Amino acid sequence: MAHSLLALLGDPVRCLCDCHRKLDAAARLQGVRALYRFDDAMRGWGYDPVYVLAATSLFRAQQAAGDPAYRGVAVGDSACSYGRLLGFAVHEALHALMGDVSQANYGTPLGAPYGVPREVEPDRAAEQAFLDPFNFQEAVAFVGVGPLARALFGIDWALYTVMDVGTYGFVGGNAVVPVPAGFRPVVHIDSHHDPEGYRARARPLEARARDWLSAQRLAELVARFEASEAVGAGRRGAAWPDPARFVKLPPRNLSRNDPCLCGSGKKVKACHGLG
Repeated sequence: MAHSLLALLGDPVRCLCDCHRKLDAAARLQGVRALYRFDDAMRGWGYDPVYVLAATSLFRAQQAAGDPAYRGVAVGDSACSYGRLLGFAVHEALHALMGDVSQANYGTPLGAPYGVPREVEPDRAAEQAFLDPFNFQEAVAFVGVGPLARALFGIDWALYTVMDVGTYGFVGGNAVVPVPAGFRPVVHIDSHHDPEGYRARARPLEARARDWLSAQRLAELVARFEASEAVGAGRRGAAWPDPARFVKLPPRNLSRNDPCLCGSGKKVKACHGLG
C-alpha cells in the first residue's frame, strides 16, 4: 500500500466531516498546497512523512521498536484529506518547531508522556518535572494548530486534531500503560477514566501555551518553517503536480464492509471506522 501524499490525494474518500462538500474548490486547493508545503518542510528537517490512516498504530510500533535513528512521521488518523489531515500535519509541524529536529521524534522520548527513563528518581515530583517540558510542547502543538495554519497558509476554515484535548502526562491517578525498554511507567491521570481531573490540569497548561503563541512568536515559527521548506523543496527533485487535479477528483464512498484504508485486511466497521 502506497503511503505517499500523492497516493493519498489521488484516491479521496468521503469523510465524516464532509470536507469535499463543505469546502469550496478554492479552499480545497488551499489545503492541497498547504500539504505540499508541509511535506517539503518535514523533509527539510530530515523526516519522512508516512501518510496512513493508522498513525497511532504506527507510532506504537515505533515505540516498541525503540529505534533512535527512525525518522518516519506517521500522519493521518481518518479518511479525511483536508480538515483532519491538515490539522494532523500542522500539529506535527509544531512538534518539529518546538522540539529538536536533529533527533528522532523531535527529541521527545518514545516513552513519554506515560513513562520516564529509568534513571529518573522514582518520585512523583521528579517524574512530573521530567514530563513538564514535553507536556508544554504538546500543549503548543495542540492549541497552535489554528493560529499557525492561519499564519502559514492563510487558512481560516476548521482544522481538527486527533483528540479534543492534548495528550499529556499528569502524574497521579491510577492509570499505567506499557512503555518501551529503558523506561519506567508512571502512574498517571487518564483522560477517559478521569476526564474532569485531566482537564483541570490541561486547561491552565493550554492557556499558558496560548499566551506563548504571541504574534511575534508565530512570525518566528513561520520563518523557521519556511527555511526548512526551502531545504525540502531543494531535495524534492521534481515539481509538485498541479493541485487542481486532486481538487477535481470526486471522493468515493466507503462502506462499513469495505476493507479498511489502513491496510489491516479487516473491514472498516471492525477497524478504523469511517472517520
